[in-house]
Amino acid sequence: MRALLLLLTITVRASSEEISALYLSWYDDPATTMTIQWHSNLEEDAIHYERTDGQKITHIGSHHIFPNERFYIHTTTLNNLEPDTEYTFQINDELTDYTFRTAPEKLNQSLRFIIGGDLYLSPKLFRKMGKTLLQFDPLFAVLGGDLAYAIGHFLWSSPSRRWRNFLADWKEHLIGPNNRLIPFLVVPGNHDITPDQYELFFSLFAFPKKELYRTVNFGSYLSLLLLDTGHFHPIEGRQTLWLKKTLDSKRFASYLFAVYHKGAYPSYYPYNGEIPRKIRDHWCPLFDQYGVQAAFEHHSHTFKKTFPLKGEAKDSEGVIYFGDGCWGVPPRKTFDHWYLDKRGRENNAYLIELNSESASIKAIGLNGQILDETEIRDQIK
Repeated sequence: MRALLLLLTITVRASSEEISALYLSWYDDPATTMTIQWHSNLEEDAIHYERTDGQKITHIGSHHIFPNERFYIHTTTLNNLEPDTEYTFQINDELTDYTFRTAPEKLNQSLRFIIGGDLYLSPKLFRKMGKTLLQFDPLFAVLGGDLAYAIGHFLWSSPSRRWRNFLADWKEHLIGPNNRLIPFLVVPGNHDITPDQYELFFSLFAFPKKELYRTVNFGSYLSLLLLDTGHFHPIEGRQTLWLKKTLDSKRFASYLFAVYHKGAYPSYYPYNGEIPRKIRDHWCPLFDQYGVQAAFEHHSHTFKKTFPLKGEAKDSEGVIYFGDGCWGVPPRKTFDHWYLDKRGRENNAYLIELNSESASIKAIGLNGQILDETEIRDQIK
């Protein structure tokens, strides 16, 4: 591993308004790319940086108007980066240096990341949970839906205002040592997007097309299946066919995890609800067949871990379903369903630490306490 200085100078006019949001993600190879997005009231978005071979390149990104607002969303993707490398960059005429790290191509040392959902109903809880999770120095986060609570909850606040506040808070509070920004992968929830309200969501994030289910591959050691539990795409039909085809090609990944919003095995909502039944009918048999080791569910606003399950029954060779979406929301009570091994009225998110032998999956409480710890073996070895 070696550090590389990447100077990003964005050509802008002097402005009294600083960048209101800055967030990073991956829509391609996490080892060699990084997508950077920011909000400002200026149109210019030329980026200058130095590659590993010393060549200086000017990269012109793109921008578009924030829907119903008088400022811009800027997007640029850096390519041909070095794996497992820290980059330093500057934006605008600010003196602040920010950093990010690309993912390793091979799992030669431990890799930590976090998974959590239902984030910003309570900004206070969101910030406290974020501060707790930063202590573990995660490389990135997977956000399991209901990020900003932009749709159908705060009738006195516009969806755009909720998203702006959430993304500004992420920039302010989810920043590690040396101003290292934590990239996040987005999974949709019912308060993020609907078939009738989707343009704002796709304006904010750099999905190459209006399709939310996807797989993000980290070398040959980790495949993340990011799924849509009916918020923009139906569970059944095209998405399930895609899932089967994708799983068929991922049989030899060391770690294979699914992440989605509503749960097949909820801890608060009814077991026989429409969405849980659809997931169990269409997706869970594929999880069983193709060796998905863990599924991360959200939406219930509790803490939960199931027994290993296969064919809707306890089975030591089955999938464990973790969750249950309680990063930044007041926690609810849980119900004593037959499939729940652990449950509680606790704020939580999951810390996953991968190494070449096993994956440690820890449920982290609001004050840093470990609510549960599970070890999953590398399925290739």
